[in-house]
Amino acid sequence: MCGFAGAIWKKTAPHFDKKKELLRIFENGLLHRGPDERGVYIGQSFAVIHRRLSIIDIAQGQQPMLSEDGNVGIAYNGEVYNFQELRTELQANGYIFKTNSDTEVILQLFLENGVNCFARLDGMFSIFIWDTHENASGVFYLVRDHLGVKPLYVYEDNEQIAFSSELRPLLAIPGADLSLNPFGLQSYLTFRYTHAPDTIFKNIRRVAAGNVWTISGDSVFQNRFWDLPAPLRHERITADEASERLYELLRASVKVQQVSEVPVGLLLSGGLDSSVIARLCCDIGVHLKSFSIGFPTINEFQYSHEVADAFGLSHTTVETSPKAIIERFETVVDAMDEPIADPACFPLHILCEEIKKNVTVVLSGEGADEMLAGYPQYGYVYNASADTSDSHFERFLHHSWYFTEESTPIKADLDPTRLWRHKSYFSERSLLSGMLAYDLKTWLPENLMMKADKILMSHSLEGRFPFLSKSVVEFISSLPESFKMNDTNGKWLLRKTFMTQLPKTIITRPKMGFSVPVDLLVLELKERAYSLISDLETREPAVLLDLPEIRRKFEAHYSGAQPNALWVWTLLVLLQWFRNRMF
Repeated sequence: MCGFAGAIWKKTAPHFDKKKELLRIFENGLLHRGPDERGVYIGQSFAVIHRRLSIIDIAQGQQPMLSEDGNVGIAYNGEVYNFQELRTELQANGYIFKTNSDTEVILQLFLENGVNCFARLDGMFSIFIWDTHENASGVFYLVRDHLGVKPLYVYEDNEQIAFSSELRPLLAIPGADLSLNPFGLQSYLTFRYTHAPDTIFKNIRRVAAGNVWTISGDSVFQNRFWDLPAPLRHERITADEASERLYELLRASVKVQQVSEVPVGLLLSGGLDSSVIARLCCDIGVHLKSFSIGFPTINEFQYSHEVADAFGLSHTTVETSPKAIIERFETVVDAMDEPIADPACFPLHILCEEIKKNVTVVLSGEGADEMLAGYPQYGYVYNASADTSDSHFERFLHHSWYFTEESTPIKADLDPTRLWRHKSYFSERSLLSGMLAYDLKTWLPENLMMKADKILMSHSLEGRFPFLSKSVVEFISSLPESFKMNDTNGKWLLRKTFMTQLPKTIITRPKMGFSVPVDLLVLELKERAYSLISDLETREPAVLLDLPEIRRKFEAHYSGAQPNALWVWTLLVLLQWFRNRMF
């Protein structure tokens, strides 16, 4: 796990010293992602810096890494879990490896297969590759993994295209045009995070999940190398066959994600998904340290301890409080890198301090809910009567806690249809498959994965997600809907598969999710809410954000006239993020 940033100049590249200075600026925003090593490559028309968090092949896996002839190079963030399999194939073709790293495997696979190689990678990654075989100016590739587990941002103006694992380095580019993007703000204020490819800046986009950007001269071509497969290809598979196959795939995923030269742990909430990972770790003979966090009156400690005891895990629980969250509100918003109004970011940030004392890598159960219908909104919509696909979609958004009915406090004419660019994933499938596909293309990559990446990496921790193995995702996508949801109960197949292998309380308990007392937090932040508005009244955000309208929304909540704690929280995170960046 690492971070990288760089720039490609469209016309005249600056002097070597200027390139070097820009990389130094980028590096300041990446140190937390890679505290172990730095690497730099400065070419004729581009430059890139890499910061490394050493996990695999600590001795030899330095980046950027070059091909034997020096004409092709790579800077890369992530882990490719099937690299040993690909390595064996490349060795059979005659290639002799100089390192044990997955970086060299990706580089050599690209040399043999070109852009077609990315679809063969199973893992989480963002990649920058340059190729100067044809000419010294080069052709460049920016790649983001199939489900968007790792981030990749791109800034573009008339002179340059800059890219980074985080937003922060791009905001520090001297003379950068950081005009705000009303569509990005609209997306955030609707969904509590921003849908790809937008950010809240006009000139900064994010590479979408499963996409590769090819840059040649001043031209940028975007292509999708992977997408969610069409559902229901295994209509005739029996439940027992599906259960056996799911177990095999998950076990293989958990096993391969143990590969590390540093200690590995487990985020163990006591819910079904993390408990499945704990069971599989025990099955392969691995007994990890596990961690969970909760509030004095809202927690799942009883269940996480039960699972830890059942599988011999050394388990640590951390108790936090609304006061502890308030005290680090500014710090955590800054760690997010971009505004994400997911309250769970804050307890995770606190828990990471304990995790970092013990391990460098943590497994986590994200992805199961979005693939196997674990969230309650799927049941609400699936069993509700509706006349049209549009009415189903509206109900789905409403139950997903999105603000589709709130007036957006932005001073700009906005095209509301732009918000629904991903709706085709919903409307072109059956109802349940459509809801799952929509969340896998939006909520999962741009909220869950960005929350995990930014908060964990702010503590120099790597997160791994066994449910998101490409083979697991493709298999589950192929299954009949009845294997995912039975009446209103989601994760039917997962429960069936582990029925006799987990404590009964874990199998039968309803989904709790990580609960954060947002109403109490918003109440405690009341004074800060109005202070943030005052701080920004003469700053750039006031050009686009309707601050008087936001003040009215605060007053409506705090007076009790129109209480909506999550909406106020969403506004608070945005205002605090702007204040952090403006001062």
